[in-house]
Amino acid sequence: MKKTIYQFVQHLAAAIFAGLSVYGIIIYMGGKTNETLPAATSLLLGLGAVTCIVIIVVMGGVLDRIMEQEEKGDNR
Repeated sequence: MKKTIYQFVQHLAAAIFAGLSVYGIIIYMGGKTNETLPAATSLLLGLGAVTCIVIIVVMGGVLDRIMEQEEKGDNR
């Protein structure tokens, strides 16, 4: 059960990161808007992207440990 929750959180963070990245590319390329984002919004979106990366890395390590424990349990 814990494994599926961790996988869900990791996939959710990856999806949010992908969405933020695409949004950033669209804004950078000037698609459909010529307005610039306020500095606070840009910093908040950047912080969100960095937070998603940290969550992905941490959940990956936790999932690796869970998978290793499951493999050890199957070999006994």
